[in-house]
Amino acid sequence: MPHVARTFIKTGFVFFMVALILGVALEIESLPLPRLMPLFWHALMVGWITQIIFGVSLWMFPGRTREEGFKAQIWAWLTYIFLNTGLVLRFIAEPMLLYSTLTIWDILVVGSAVLQVSGGVTYVIEMWPRVQSKKQRMRKRKQKRNR
Repeated sequence: MPHVARTFIKTGFVFFMVALILGVALEIESLPLPRLMPLFWHALMVGWITQIIFGVSLWMFPGRTREEGFKAQIWAWLTYIFLNTGLVLRFIAEPMLLYSTLTIWDILVVGSAVLQVSGGVTYVIEMWPRVQSKKQRMRKRKQKRNR
């Protein structure tokens, strides 16, 4: 299993635990946790489910190269960086919206969304060539040999 796939899956497990803890905390009526339900859903859907899907798909679909490392798997690592930076920013900024009227927190929430969307775009860039027919792969190999 490639290192980047393991990293996605392990990070997904961390966010799964965060989502479980947040979910339990939100159910305890004596804890003052208003409006933190979006963090629970982000931890569960983006942090856990999306990262597990990304990790397993990067593992199961053969890559352009079997080489490890950041440079060889740049789009996958950029996906990881964008997605998780966006999630962390969301976890910082969302609660601050409750306690402050500063515009910076709104900007950080928007920035976190932009980073998460960027992670989705880089994931598609990484996966698109992996999901092609055998006929297309053979045609590309033949074109490379003829050069």
